[in-house]
Amino acid sequence: MAAKYFAGVVAACVLALLGVAYMRDGTSSADELLLKIHLRAHEPYSPPRNMYLWWGDTTNHRFEGSGEHIRRLLHMGNIEGGEWRDPMFLGNNGVATFRSQRFRRISESCCSTIVMPPMEWDYPVYNVHKIIGQRLRNYVANGNMLVLTGGIMAVEFINTYFFYNVELADGNYSPGPFHRLPQVPKAMEAAPRVLPQKGIAVTAVKKESLPSGAQVLWGTPRSSAVFMIKFCEAESAAEGMPPVKVLPRDCPASEKAGRPCSCGHVMYIGYNYQERYPTRYDQVLRAAVEILAPDAPKLKAAGGVATSTLRQAEAASGSGDEEGEEEDGDAE
Repeated sequence: MAAKYFAGVVAACVLALLGVAYMRDGTSSADELLLKIHLRAHEPYSPPRNMYLWWGDTTNHRFEGSGEHIRRLLHMGNIEGGEWRDPMFLGNNGVATFRSQRFRRISESCCSTIVMPPMEWDYPVYNVHKIIGQRLRNYVANGNMLVLTGGIMAVEFINTYFFYNVELADGNYSPGPFHRLPQVPKAMEAAPRVLPQKGIAVTAVKKESLPSGAQVLWGTPRSSAVFMIKFCEAESAAEGMPPVKVLPRDCPASEKAGRPCSCGHVMYIGYNYQERYPTRYDQVLRAAVEILAPDAPKLKAAGGVATSTLRQAEAASGSGDEEGEEEDGDAE
């Protein structure tokens, strides 16, 4: 009798425990369901159709490299022949893109963006006063945007090809944090308000060294980690000569003289994109490529110079150019 009573008590305890477990399970599932209801819907990302990604010799294509990080971030490329390919890649098959017919056509049209990952493997060297250097400036001045990322080589590129003297922060280091300024392009208003210094991954510049027409987007009182320069050109006063650089503040005077300016932008993002994990700088880069997206609010720019005027540079500065010009090699 005692044995039967003991067995009954054990059975009752087991049933009670199962009931508690069931109730907990049900509550947990309900909580998970409520949590999922309140999560934001996932919006699949696709890059703007007018954006190109520099995929040339300077880019680190390795699996954990900075170039690969940016490619994944912008959702570009398909595996073909054991490598990443995309119609909007530039320089991905051995052709020096800045010397190609394709880049010549791109530089003569308006409203596209080229993103250059950090220059880790190479550095493009051309005579800045001849056809290739002039073409780079024409590209920006024709209402386009060049986005450079990651460090000292990007600053050197800006200084060399656009004739500036931007200086690195003292000691090549700024501890941050970098705060977003009130006046930023509309597309960047949703980006993080504060950007951190990640070890030594962010190369900042001295704010006082930025040229006329520059806009600090994220910075400290003395340095900037993200900035944008308005670059303008106008027809040369000397007949037959290539367009000349004009400071934005001088554009009204140039227009009065019958030589209206044509302007674009060079943007610098000082993060090197070498970390494999997502960072706040990912959002900054995605916002940057949306500035000239076809459906985005347009940046205020000076009046335009006819494309034929900028084309004069090809003849005026190309004479005797040792660089020459290569046929199209990039996939279109």
